[in-house]
Amino acid sequence: MTRTVTTLLIAAVMLFFLIAAAGAAEEQPAYSSQAMQVVKAIPLPAPTPAAGSDTAGNYTKLEINPTYMQFALKPGESKEMTVTVRNRDNKAADLRPAVKTLPYNGPYTLDSSWITITPESFELPAGESTKFTVKVAAPADASRGSSSTIIAFTDEQYPSAYPTPYPNYIHQMNVNVNIVSLPAIQISPMYISDQVEAGKEYRYPIEIKNTGTTTVQLDPEISSDSFMTYGPYGPVEPGLTGSAFKLNAPSSIPPGATGSLEVVMNVPATATGYYNGYIDLGIDDPSLLQGEGRVSMNFNIWRQPPEPYVRKFTLDAAEPISIELTSGYSGYANPLTAATVREPSFETTLTGPEGIVPISPVQKVIKGTVSLSSDQLLSAASQEGTYQEVNTQYIVTYTAEGRPGAWQLSVMPKNAQSFEYTITLGKAIAGIPSLNLFPSPDAVVQGSTDTST
Repeated sequence: MTRTVTTLLIAAVMLFFLIAAAGAAEEQPAYSSQAMQVVKAIPLPAPTPAAGSDTAGNYTKLEINPTYMQFALKPGESKEMTVTVRNRDNKAADLRPAVKTLPYNGPYTLDSSWITITPESFELPAGESTKFTVKVAAPADASRGSSSTIIAFTDEQYPSAYPTPYPNYIHQMNVNVNIVSLPAIQISPMYISDQVEAGKEYRYPIEIKNTGTTTVQLDPEISSDSFMTYGPYGPVEPGLTGSAFKLNAPSSIPPGATGSLEVVMNVPATATGYYNGYIDLGIDDPSLLQGEGRVSMNFNIWRQPPEPYVRKFTLDAAEPISIELTSGYSGYANPLTAATVREPSFETTLTGPEGIVPISPVQKVIKGTVSLSSDQLLSAASQEGTYQEVNTQYIVTYTAEGRPGAWQLSVMPKNAQSFEYTITLGKAIAGIPSLNLFPSPDAVVQGSTDTST
C-alpha cells in the first residue's frame, strides 16, 4: 500500500508541472502580440508633387546655349549677350523668358531690374531655333561685388516628392554680374611684411587716397585679435601685442586728397617669434569690400646672434678656396614708400692651419626680381606702383689660397634672418670659382643657416 501511495504522489506532481507548462504556452502568444503592437510602424503620408511639375516626365525638349553668362561691368555701364534656344521636340514650344530668384542666394541675388530680355516671348516651331538678347545695365550707383540670378525660358519644373520653397526650373540659364571698379578709398601698401630686430624702432608710412565725393573719416586701430601664428610645433603666442604700435593719422581725408598714416612700432627687447595682424582703418565706405579697409601686417622678429656661425672643413692638398655667402631678402623694400632697405652684411673670418687668413670680398652681387604690377589699385595710388620688387638677394664672394689641414669659417650675419654658404675647394675659373656655372672643383661644401630665435 505504501508503494501505491508513493506512485500516486509522483503522478500528481508530474500532472501539476504539465498543467503549468501548458498555461505558460497559452500566455506567450498574447505577450508577443502585445509587444508587436508597441513597435508597429506609423504609415507616412503619401507624397504630393510640387505644383508645376510633371511626374510623367513629358517635358519640352529644349537646348539652351550657353547655359551660363558672365558680365563684368563698371557702374553705369551696360552690355548684352546672345543666347540660342533650339527646339528638339516634335511640337512647338511657347518661350517666355523671365528672371527668377536664385535659391538661397540672399544678398547676392541680382536685381531683376538690371536685366532686359528681347524678345519677351516667342513661339518656337518644332526643330527650329531662335536667339534671345540678354542685356544687363548696371546703375551708376552700383556697388562693387558679384551677384547672380537665373533666367527660365518656360515654367516647366523638375518633379519633387514634396513641395519646395523654390521651383527647380528645367529650361534655365545662370547669369552672373560682377561690378568692377576701384573703391573710393585707395590704400597703399595694403600689406606690410618685414623682419625686425628685438629692441629696435621701425616706421612705416601708408598712403590713403580719397577719390570719392565726400569726406572720409578715419579711426585706425590695431586689431585686438591677430591672425593665428604658427611655429615649428603648431600655434604659438604672437611675438608682439597692440602696445608695441602707435598710429599717427589724420581724423579725416577730404575728397580728392591724400592722407598719410604712419605706423610706429617699438619692438620690445624681449620679443621673439612672429606677429600676424592688421590695422583696421575704421573707414565707413560702402565701396570697400570685407577686409579691404585694413592693412595686413606680418613681422618676423629676430635677435642679433652673440656668437658667429662656425663651419669646419679639411683640405687634403694645396688648392684655391672660394666662399660664397648668400642672404635672402632683408628689410622693408616697398616702392610705394620711402622706407630704407636694411642691407644685410657678413663679418667673415677664415682660419687655416697657420692661423687667420686675411680675406676680403672679391665680388658683391645684388640680385632681385621685379614684377610689373597689374594691380590697378597700386598703380592708381602711386606713380611707382607699376613696379613691385618681389625679392632681393645679396651675394658676397671671398677667395683664398688653401693649404692642407683643418680649416674653419666663421660668419657673423648682420640684418639677416638667414643665409646660405657655399665653400668651393678646387680649381679657380676666372678668379671666382663659385660663380662659374660649370665648375670642376675637387669638392663643394654647401649649407644654410637660420639666425632666427
